[in-house]
Amino acid sequence: MMRWMKRTWEINDTLLDLIVGCLIYSLIFEAVGLAAVGNKASWTMGILLGTAASIGLCVSMYKGIDSCLDMDPVHAERSMTVQSIIRFMVMMGAAWMGARFSMISFPAVITGMLGLKVSAHLHMYTHVYITNKLRRKGR
Repeated sequence: MMRWMKRTWEINDTLLDLIVGCLIYSLIFEAVGLAAVGNKASWTMGILLGTAASIGLCVSMYKGIDSCLDMDPVHAERSMTVQSIIRFMVMMGAAWMGARFSMISFPAVITGMLGLKVSAHLHMYTHVYITNKLRRKGR
C-alpha cells in the first residue's frame, strides 16, 4: 500500500487531476444510477467498466504524449496515430461488452467512459479544490 501511495505523489499533476475527476464523476453517477435504475448490479458493473476504461485511456494518453515528446516528428505522429487507434479499440471493446452481456449495462458503460471528458472540463476545479489539498500544496 505504501508503494502505491508513493507512486501517487510522483504522478504528474494533470494526470492525477483527471483520475480523481473520473473517480468523483463515477461515484456521483453510481449513486444517481442506484437510485434510478432497477438492475443495480448491472449498472454498477457498467460504471466500473466505463470508469476503468476512462482511467486506462487517461494513463495511455499521458504515457503516449510523454514518449512522443522524445521522438522526431514523423515517428511521433505515427506513434500517436497507433496509440489513438488502440484507445479507440479499447473504447469500442468496453461498449461492445456493455451491449453484448446483460450483466453489464450499456448506458452505464458509456456514462463511465464520459467521465474522462467531464474530468478534463473540470480539471481546473479538481486541481484547486481537491488534488492540491490532498498533496498539501497551495492554500
